[in-house]
Amino acid sequence: MAKTFSFGGVVSGQIFQLGVVVPDVDATMRFYTDVLQIGPFTCTRGFKAPNGWYRGSAEMPELTIAHAYSGRLFIEFIQQHDDTPSVYREFIDKHGYGLHHFGIAIAPEDYDATLEQYYSLGFENIFTDQLPAGTRIKYIGPQNEDAIKKLRNETGVGYFECVEILDAEEAFFTAMYEASLKGKKI
Repeated sequence: MAKTFSFGGVVSGQIFQLGVVVPDVDATMRFYTDVLQIGPFTCTRGFKAPNGWYRGSAEMPELTIAHAYSGRLFIEFIQQHDDTPSVYREFIDKHGYGLHHFGIAIAPEDYDATLEQYYSLGFENIFTDQLPAGTRIKYIGPQNEDAIKKLRNETGVGYFECVEILDAEEAFFTAMYEASLKGKKI
C-alpha cells in the first residue's frame, strides 16, 4: 500500500503541486492573496540550488520561490532573476511564463522505481538537486522536441518534478498546509 502523506492526504506518486514561472513573484502573490484568497505564502529570495545540475552544468540561477496551499493543492511560483541557463529559462524562452511543471510527491521507498517507470516511458533528467536535508528532486521531461511538444499540448506543462518526501519535507509541506487551513502566517 502506498504511503499517504500528512499534507492533505496525498498518496505517494500523486501530483500535489503546480509550479508556475512568473515575471514578478511579489505581484503574483498579491494577486493570489487579494483576489483569490490563497495563502499564506512562504517566500525564499536569492535561492540557488545547493547541489543543482542542469543539462551538464552546475551553474545555477538566482531564484525567488513562493509557496502556498489552496485546499490540498500546493502552488509554487518561481521567478528567475538572471539569464543563467536553467529548466526555468528553457521553458520561458520557448513558451513564455505560465504553468511549468506538475510536482509529484514520492515516498523514499518508491522514489527510484517511480523514476525508472518514467524513464521507461521516454523521460530523461533535465534538472537534479539534493537539498541539505537529503531530499532528492528531479525535473524530468521527454527526450526529443516532438515528445516535448506533445506533452505540453496534452498536459499544459513541460516537466514533472519528482520530489522525494523525507521527514523534513513532509513537516515543511504539512506546516504550510495546516497554516492554509487556519488562514495564518507560518
